[in-house]
Amino acid sequence: MHPGMPVERPAAATGLATSPGQLLALIRSSPEGISRASLLELTGMARSTLYERLDALFAAGLAYEAEPLRSTGGRRARRIRFDDREKVLVAIDAGQTHAAVHLLTPGHTVLASAVFRWDASGPAGAAVDLFASAARELLAGRTPVGTGLGLPAPVEASGAAGLSRSILGHWDLPSVLARLEEALACPVVVENDARAMAVGEAGAADEGLVAVKVSTGIGCGIVVDGALVRGVHGAAGDIGHVRIPEAAGRTCRCGRAGCLAAAASGRALLAEPGLQHCRSLADLARAHDAGDPAVLAAVAEAGRLTGSVLAAVVATVNPARVALGGVVGLLDTFVQAVREEIGERVFADVLTGLEIGPSRASHPIPIGLSRLVMQALYAPARIDALLAQAARAAALPETGAS
Repeated sequence: MHPGMPVERPAAATGLATSPGQLLALIRSSPEGISRASLLELTGMARSTLYERLDALFAAGLAYEAEPLRSTGGRRARRIRFDDREKVLVAIDAGQTHAAVHLLTPGHTVLASAVFRWDASGPAGAAVDLFASAARELLAGRTPVGTGLGLPAPVEASGAAGLSRSILGHWDLPSVLARLEEALACPVVVENDARAMAVGEAGAADEGLVAVKVSTGIGCGIVVDGALVRGVHGAAGDIGHVRIPEAAGRTCRCGRAGCLAAAASGRALLAEPGLQHCRSLADLARAHDAGDPAVLAAVAEAGRLTGSVLAAVVATVNPARVALGGVVGLLDTFVQAVREEIGERVFADVLTGLEIGPSRASHPIPIGLSRLVMQALYAPARIDALLAQAARAAALPETGAS
C-alpha cells in the first residue's frame, strides 16, 4: 500500500454534498470537534443524508459524539470527532546501518521508540523479522491501525520497484511489504526516508521546503506548494547520486564513480585517511563537538560539496526553508558550510527570506511516516469503499433469507 498523496491539508467541502469519506476528512480537519449544524452548513447536505452518513461512520468506529459544545441557548450540541481513541500506529525508520521503530498516536505523537543496529545489505526476510519483533514489543499486545516503512532508497509510486540501484537492490519489495503486513496485521505504507523527513518537517507555513538527511548516505525530500514531490520513478530529490568533479574517481555504493555521496556522506567521511580514529558516525559527531581540527575540516568540505548540489535544487524550487538532518547534517560546521555555499551560488531573489538550518522536529521521519499512513488509511475513496463493502456484507443475510 502506498499513499501517493500530498502533505495532509484540511478538507474543503464547503457547499458540496459529501461522501462518507469526505465527511470523515472534514471531521478529521477539526480536531476539537464539530457540530452537526456546522457540518450541514459546510456541506450543504440534507439533514437526513448527513445523519445517515454519520451513523455509518459511528458504526464503523471512525467517528463518535464527544462532550457537548458550549451552549448558545437551548439543547447543547455534541461534538462530532474522529475516533482516534486507543488507536496506535507504527513507524519504521530503516537507515543503512541503524533502524528505529516508533509507536505513535494518530495525532503523530511519539509514545515509545526502539533503536538498534542492522545491516541493510543483509537478507530482507531477516530485516522484516527484526522490525516486526521490535514493533510487537512496543505494541505490547495492541494491533496498530497501520505501519509506515521509511527506506534509504528510491520508492516508486506503486511501491513495487525503485530499489534496484540502491543498497536494498536485493529486496523484493512487494514480498517484504506483504510479509510485514502479515506480521503486524495492518496495512503498510512505504516511502523514501528523506521524503518522509520532509513530510514530518513541513508545518502549515512550509508551502515550500527542502529537507536533507545526511547520515551514512545522503537523501533529500522536497515539498512544493504543500505537496510532496516524488517524481515519475520515485527518485525526486536523490541528490546523493549527482556527479560532482570533486568526487571523480571515488566509487559510490551505487556502483558509479563521482557521486556526491562518495565524497560527502557519512560513509565517505569515515573512509577518509585522516579520520580513521572515528570508527562510527557517533565518534565523528563527538570529535566534531570536541573541536577536532581534522574532523571540522572534513565536515566543512562535505557541507560545501552538499551545498553546491543543493544550490541547484534551491534555485529551482525556491523554498522557504532548507532543513538539514541526520547525524552529519545536524553538525554546526556542516550546516554553516551548506548555508555559505548556497548563499554564494544562488540568485539573491531566491535567498530572500530563505531559512537554512537544522531540522526543527525532534522525530521528523516517524512523524512524516505517521502522517502518510493516516492519509492513506483515511483517504476518502478508501473509506467510501470500506463502508460500501461493509454495507454489502450486512445486506447478504437479508438477501439470502428472501
